[in-house]
Amino acid sequence: MTIPPLSTASRGQAAGLSTDRSPVGFWHRLWDKVRRIHCMFWFLVVLPTILATIYYGFMASDIYISNSSFVIRQPEKDKMTSLGMFLQSAGLTSSKDEVYSVREYMLSRDALRILDKNLNLREHYSNKNVDFIQRFDSLGLNNSFELFYEFYKNMVTIDINSAAGICTIKVKAFTPQDAHAIAASLLFLGECFINEINTRARQDLIRISLQEVEKAELAAKDAALALSTYRNRQSVFDPKQQSTMQLEQIAKLQSSLTSVRAQLAQYRLVAAKTPYIIALEKQEHELQKDISQTMGKVAGKQDSMTQQLIEFDRLTLDVNFADKRLTTALTALEQAKSEAQRQNLYLEQIAKPNVPDIALYPERFKDVLVVFFIGLLIYSTAYIFLIGVKEHQS
Repeated sequence: MTIPPLSTASRGQAAGLSTDRSPVGFWHRLWDKVRRIHCMFWFLVVLPTILATIYYGFMASDIYISNSSFVIRQPEKDKMTSLGMFLQSAGLTSSKDEVYSVREYMLSRDALRILDKNLNLREHYSNKNVDFIQRFDSLGLNNSFELFYEFYKNMVTIDINSAAGICTIKVKAFTPQDAHAIAASLLFLGECFINEINTRARQDLIRISLQEVEKAELAAKDAALALSTYRNRQSVFDPKQQSTMQLEQIAKLQSSLTSVRAQLAQYRLVAAKTPYIIALEKQEHELQKDISQTMGKVAGKQDSMTQQLIEFDRLTLDVNFADKRLTTALTALEQAKSEAQRQNLYLEQIAKPNVPDIALYPERFKDVLVVFFIGLLIYSTAYIFLIGVKEHQS
C-alpha cells in the first residue's frame, strides 16, 4: 500500500510549526520561542535589565553637579632676603603647597561639621524624596557622623592640577540650589582657612620678632651692667686713656731722669766733691723709683692697666655686640610689622560655582545598557562553563 505524500501544511504540522498567519498565531509563535530561552538568561540578563530600566527610568533621582575652581596666590618677592627666609620659618610656605592644605581642610570632618550646621546637609542627602538607593541612611538604622562623612566624600570631589596649582571642586546634590550652595560654602571655608593661616603667620612672625627684641634688650642691659660694675670695682673709666696718660707721665719722668743724669755726669767731671752730686743722686734714685712704680701700673702686675685693658676690651666688645644685636632685632621687628600688613596668601576664584540647569546623572539609557551588557557577559561566561562541565561528564 502506497503512502500518499504529505501536503505543505501537513509537513509544517509534522515539524511542529504552525502555519497560522493570524495575529493570534504570531503571539503563539513568539511565546513558544520565549519559553525555549534558557532560564539562566532570564535570571542573569533579562531580569536585571528590566529592573535597571524600571529604576533608572522611573525611580532614580536626578543628581546635579556644581563646578568651581580656585588657586592660591601670594605676592611675588623680588629677592629672598634674610627676612624672607625668616617668614618661611614662621610658617609661610609655597602657595602650591597650601592648595593641598586647603583641599584636605575642605574634605575634613571640621569642614563637614560647619556645612552640616549651616546648610543641614544630612537632612538634604537623607531626604525622603530621594530614591532609596542614593539617599543617605535609607533604612534609618545608622545616622552617625562617621557614616555621613564617608557619604560626603563620595559627593564632593576636589582635584588638583599639580603643574598649575589649580584646584577644581565638584559637588553632587539632588537639587541645583543645594549643589551651588555647598560649592560656594566650600570656597568660603577655603578663604577662611587661608585667612587663618595668614593671621597665625603674622602673629607668629611678630611674636618671634618681639621675643628676639626682648632677648637683645636683656643682653644689652646685662653687658652694660657688667661693664659698669667692672669700672666701679677697678676704679677705672677707660684703661686705654688712663694707660696713655701714665705712659705720657713715664715719658716725662724719663726725660727728667735723663736731664738729672746729664747734670750728674757734668758735676762729676767738673766738680767731683760738690755737695750737689749727692742731691742729684738722690733725685736720680727717686725718678727711677717713680718710673718703676708707674711702669708697674701700666704692665706686669695683676692689677696693671694691661690686664685691666684685656677685661675691659672683652666687656666693651660684649656691649657693642649686644647693641648691634638689639639694633638688628628692632629693624627686623619693624619689617615684620610692615610685612604683617600685607596679604601673604589669598584664594583667587578662577571659576565661581555654577547653578546647574540640567541633571548630569544618572545617565539613564547608558546605565541600562551597561547593566544589560554586564549581565550578558556574565551569562555567556556561565553558559560556556556549564557546557564544558556537561561535556566533561559525558
